[in-house]
Amino acid sequence: MDKNSARKKALKERLKLDNIKSSKIVIDNIVKSNVLNDYNNIGIYFPIGKEINIMELVKIYPNKNFYLPITKDEISFVKYDINTKLIKGPFNTFEPEGNVINRDLIDCYLIPCVAISNDNKRIGYGKGYYDRYLNNYNKLKIGICYKELVNLDIDMENHDLKLDLIFTDNM
Repeated sequence: MDKNSARKKALKERLKLDNIKSSKIVIDNIVKSNVLNDYNNIGIYFPIGKEINIMELVKIYPNKNFYLPITKDEISFVKYDINTKLIKGPFNTFEPEGNVINRDLIDCYLIPCVAISNDNKRIGYGKGYYDRYLNNYNKLKIGICYKELVNLDIDMENHDLKLDLIFTDNM
C-alpha cells in the first residue's frame, strides 16, 4: 500500500479507537520497560486529535527534563515542565514558549505515529517534519502508536524515519 493510502486508512481507523484507555496502557508499558531510566533529556509531544497522550510522563518522571516541539518552517524543541505556559500553535497543537534546544542535547525522542510499517518506519501526517529533524540522529527514537496501526505493509522510502523502539497499547 502507498503511504498516502495508508495514512488515510490509519487516520480513519484511529477515530474508532479509545485514546484515553490506550494512553494509559502505553504510559504503563513505557514505565514498566524502564526505557527512560537512563535518559535525562527526553523529547515528547503534545497530542493532537486522537493521538496517544503521553504527557503524564512529565509527572511520573519529575527529575527528568522534557522538551516539546514547536513548528515554524521546521520543527524544533523547547524545554517543558508542568508550569510551562503553552500557546496555540499550527496544526491545533500547543507549544511551549522558550528557547530552542540543540536536538543532539536530547537523549531520546518519543514520537507520535499515525502508523508504522513492517520495517519500523514512521508514517506521520505527511509534512516530513520528523523525517528531516531526526535525519542522521543516532540516539534513541521511540515510536508511539496504536497496536492496530503497527506492522503494516506500506511502501516506504529511504528518507522515512526508522524507529529504534515502538510502544503500543498492547497489554
